[in-house]
Amino acid sequence: MGISLEEIAENYLEDLIDRNLLRVDKRRSEGGVKTCRIHNMLLNFCKNEARSKRENLFQEVKRCDGEFEPSGTSLEECRRLCIHSDVLKFPSSQPHGPRVHSFVCFSKENISLEGQDISTIPAAFKVLRVLEAKPIIFARIPSNLCHLFHLRYLTLSLNLATLPEFFSKLLNIQTLIVYTTSRTLEIKANIWKMIHLRLVKTNASATMPKIEQSSKANENLQTFNGISPQSCTKEVFERAHNLKKLGIRGQLALLLDGNKRSLDNLAKLGQLVKLKLQNDIYSNPPSKCQLRGFPPLFKFPPKLKSLTLSYTFLDWCHISILGLLENLKVLKLKDNAFMGDCWEVAKTHFRGLEILHIGRTNLVTWLAFGYHFPKLMRLELHNCDELREIPIGLADAPHFQALDLCHSKLAVASAKKIQKAKQKKQEEQNAKFFGFKLSIFPPDE
Repeated sequence: MGISLEEIAENYLEDLIDRNLLRVDKRRSEGGVKTCRIHNMLLNFCKNEARSKRENLFQEVKRCDGEFEPSGTSLEECRRLCIHSDVLKFPSSQPHGPRVHSFVCFSKENISLEGQDISTIPAAFKVLRVLEAKPIIFARIPSNLCHLFHLRYLTLSLNLATLPEFFSKLLNIQTLIVYTTSRTLEIKANIWKMIHLRLVKTNASATMPKIEQSSKANENLQTFNGISPQSCTKEVFERAHNLKKLGIRGQLALLLDGNKRSLDNLAKLGQLVKLKLQNDIYSNPPSKCQLRGFPPLFKFPPKLKSLTLSYTFLDWCHISILGLLENLKVLKLKDNAFMGDCWEVAKTHFRGLEILHIGRTNLVTWLAFGYHFPKLMRLELHNCDELREIPIGLADAPHFQALDLCHSKLAVASAKKIQKAKQKKQEEQNAKFFGFKLSIFPPDE
């Protein structure tokens, strides 16, 4: 495969950063840019240029003295609309924009649309390519949504547990993001017909429809976040073999149980680099949600670089297999991913691990040395309120440069010892720059 659209976009973004036109606000764990900021002077310049009749880049819709500016009927020349407030009243303004390609809603409050208002947006803007409507909660999906043939990007919020079959008609869609109040989402649409689809994301556990034998592989699909364990089948992954990012949400025992073959299918995703596993604990006590362990090493995706676990309640004795993943650089253990009062890192060496996050656990004693984490750069401990101390031996990890503590009060004293030890080592080496950063929240008094 050649360079992807996502990689091209990231290159353009990094170029803008290198030219000081943008500055990085946050980076992802893997090193990529997560959020950016723009300098005020440049922002004002861009706004003026965007609003000029010559560029006609975007139009912000505002409500003033009870009226929308511009009015819904004076959007003939507008191509991109952005609305922040009074969204509920916007449909009643009878908007009509035959040239509008983008409609973006950034309201701080959620708005529920019902009745005839639901169909207003697809009817008013028939050549939409981008529809970002997360704050707008649809009580039902407008049937005329499937008429937006040019749609490339769609974000919807629903009070529903089903994604209808008519979504299959959105043949040009590239990004599909669905937020729902339901814990599960039944996808009836045939996503294999959406040959341009690159990203699917939902906050629910999404089940896929039965695959027709005639369905071809989607070579472009790179991200699927929210698929259910039941849908992690051979047929699905054979048609999504270019996936790079995958999030599985639901009863993970169906996936990780040694008697099942679901993870055998996962191992066939040769391009997968990022995997998130979130266990469903709804209405069940932790004892019933606890996973028995991990499958053998050969059942993991071969190129896996980032792994996130949530609510798996694993015993710390099972973590050793993760240290054998040769390409693993980022490990995030969130929300009781592991339970138990002692983690002794003995024979296991996390040789390539650069970032380790441990969040919300009952861990009390952690025994480790720097040679267990030879490439560790950043350690994050969040809500580890029972952890007595961080292993002082981590100060010997040569690349260790950032320690972030959040609501982990008992570990503060040991964190400061590590900071002093790192500072002393750098002074002994006559280092010109002291690069170790310690962050504590709430601030230590």
